[in-house]
Amino acid sequence: MAGPVGRGARGSQDNPADPIDVARIVAGLRWRLQHQEILEDPRVLSELRKLYQQVAEQLETADPNPGRHRSTAGNEISQQIGDAPGFDLKPDPLAATTPAEFIQALWQFKAWFGDPSWRKMAKRAGQAAVHSTMYTAMKGDALPKLEVVKAIIIGCGGGEDDLRLFASAWRRLDAARTQHPADGEHHGLSAALSMSRAG
Repeated sequence: MAGPVGRGARGSQDNPADPIDVARIVAGLRWRLQHQEILEDPRVLSELRKLYQQVAEQLETADPNPGRHRSTAGNEISQQIGDAPGFDLKPDPLAATTPAEFIQALWQFKAWFGDPSWRKMAKRAGQAAVHSTMYTAMKGDALPKLEVVKAIIIGCGGGEDDLRLFASAWRRLDAARTQHPADGEHHGLSAALSMSRAG
């Protein structure tokens, strides 16, 4: 084989990343991948995974509006803007005394960060929890799993301090839950013990 695909093609010697050549190579690759037996080869699968990862990383950092004037603010626009002096509107999860209040603090946190979409949150959290899992956890009344809470905080754009606050609040509520079972569980246990003593 004579090296990389497209070698010697028009423009490739002057500019190895010539868009016309790259588009032809990608189109040719897509055509070849239509044959199922090609996708069964482990070497092909390995290279496709590498290509997928590379393209995903490059698209993540790519300018969504190529050719347009870029702001001099850079990435600062995508970062959360804090509250004005004297206004602290960021929710405090440590004020929550019940799972319902904790979930309300999560909703407020999401709103404070500009109410990002569930899919964007899952992507930002590295798919540690899928968007539907996050949504379901926030629609319930039970204390969500800590891993889901972490994914929600990261997905909203929260930092280490936010993670610590929400994890501390979660641990406190979880400890209270495990020390004091729900009334129905408690009565069920008492009834079972009474029946075993009576028998």
